Amino acid sequence: MVMPIMVFIVNSILLGQGYFSGLLVFFTATIIAGIILTASWQVLTAIAVTLRNRFPKDVDLVKRLSIALLLFIIITALTFSCIFWVFERLIITKDFVDDARLKWVLMSGVIINIFVTLLHEGVAGFEKWKKTITETEALKTEYMQSRLLGLKSQLNPHFLFNSLNSLSCLIQESPGKAEKFLDEMSKVYRYLLKNSDEQLVTLEAELQFTRSYFYLLKERHGEGLDMEINVTRSFFEKQLPPLTLQILLESAFNMNAIGKEQPLKIELNITANGWLEIKNNVQRKISDSLADRAGIQNLSKKFRLLCNKYIIVKDTGKYQVITVPLITAKETEVV
Repeated sequence: MVMPIMVFIVNSILLGQGYFSGLLVFFTATIIAGIILTASWQVLTAIAVTLRNRFPKDVDLVKRLSIALLLFIIITALTFSCIFWVFERLIITKDFVDDARLKWVLMSGVIINIFVTLLHEGVAGFEKWKKTITETEALKTEYMQSRLLGLKSQLNPHFLFNSLNSLSCLIQESPGKAEKFLDEMSKVYRYLLKNSDEQLVTLEAELQFTRSYFYLLKERHGEGLDMEINVTRSFFEKQLPPLTLQILLESAFNMNAIGKEQPLKIELNITANGWLEIKNNVQRKISDSLADRAGIQNLSKKFRLLCNKYIIVKDTGKYQVITVPLITAKETEVV
């Protein structure tokens, strides 16, 4: 849309009234300038995109602008000089061009480049700021939803009642186990109170909480429930939102039958690309909880906002595999 205007302005300055001296001159000059300016525009666009990808951060703004303006001015000068050179050698236009007109075009090109570059950076900065505000609000919403889901599943009357009931039985049958159960139960609620307001926690902290949480469920279900954690210490410093594993494990418990003859087996592994994999055998209940599916969807949206990655859910009919991205400190800085 801008190119016809640019062609008209450049030709009007270079050729003056000669640009309108005849149809042959007008269309020939328009076509020549249009081709050269379009090619130059593509080169300038490629440079702008390359510089933005090479220096994307706000701290690189001065460096990006300095390099861009230098290259833009040089290429623009070469472009106008090329147009001038072609016009000068065409018999139909040689009487209309002179060095003074070229100087005016070059000066105009420098001013236009500076103005357009600053305008582009201003618009890009405003769009980035607006996008950041929108994503921040969306992240707050997803954060509160996922936090609410975690609170519901941990603090709902059924969970608390079942835990206390198990504790009561253990006190009578095995005081030693009751003490261990109470200790793990306190760890669960301590983690909840300490980290529920945090945006991210380390994988090590989340796994420690998961072991305590699973212990409470294991005491209730016995041999009907089993979990294996295969995560090396090299991944412990990776991060993820708090209560992520609790929501995913709770979903597996609610959506699958648990029994001594057909135990629900859960595995936590690290994939080849460094993501966390939660795998369980599928033995569906007749009723399927929409709330559990909504919990996974909300978590997936939250990960997209935090690191631009999604939770991946695969169900083969025999196994369900949920793959969760682990967030590095570098990714949180970018966000």
